[in-house]
Amino acid sequence: MRSVVQSFRAHSAPVGDFSVLRALPQAKRRHVGPFVFLDHFGPTTVKEGRGIPAHPHAGIEVITYLFEGSQIHRDSLGNENRVGAGGAQWITAGRGIIHAEKPDVDTVIHGVQIWTSLPIAQKHIEPRYHGVQAEAVPEFNIGNATIRLLSGQLNNAIGPITLAQPALLAHVKTTTETAISVPAEFDMGLYHLTGQIDVLSEGDELRLPPGEYILLGGEPAEEPLLFGGPFVMDTPENLQRAQRDYQNGIMGTLDGVPF
Repeated sequence: MRSVVQSFRAHSAPVGDFSVLRALPQAKRRHVGPFVFLDHFGPTTVKEGRGIPAHPHAGIEVITYLFEGSQIHRDSLGNENRVGAGGAQWITAGRGIIHAEKPDVDTVIHGVQIWTSLPIAQKHIEPRYHGVQAEAVPEFNIGNATIRLLSGQLNNAIGPITLAQPALLAHVKTTTETAISVPAEFDMGLYHLTGQIDVLSEGDELRLPPGEYILLGGEPAEEPLLFGGPFVMDTPENLQRAQRDYQNGIMGTLDGVPF
């Protein structure tokens, strides 16, 4: 049975027009499985003009999952899509993409943005985007736990988001402890919506504690991991390449960004 081996409090960070709780990376824990970044935003009421302006990503996959509200995704590939509560925006950034996210005005927005590091061999693949509507996300009960499965396999269900390496990502609500089986080779963690992330020990079973949280894990991210703002690469040269590609417009343009 897995147990908690590390716990960290998320810290406040500014992102666009919002203040978020950042649970990953931590100084003493840079990733849980392939997951290298987790921001928790809201709940907050959206005013006119608020949002996340155009910005780049490269070397990662980005998932924005909404507990409440709705938002429009736009990107430098020409995609535009609205996703509501229970749905997700999913980007495979690869060699680079620019995107913007704008919540609907006068609504409450609440969600998480999570990144995985792409395997080194896939850091420069072509970027792509998928909008995942709420009805595409399997929801089921295990004991008293209600689970919405975003990625991976659990209880004979398969999540709609197929990440580049084996992973498990789910939104869980439960009033009592519930035992579930998980792949023994996965790193696993729990992000509690109270602002704490727990890293779990090894094992093929874990007990879901009472509460609401994001269950995440998978095969460990491939090292080395170099963070450069919105880019996660494996070498200084690849970080510099991503920065040049962004500045030179190779990732495309959106809303005058980068020019």
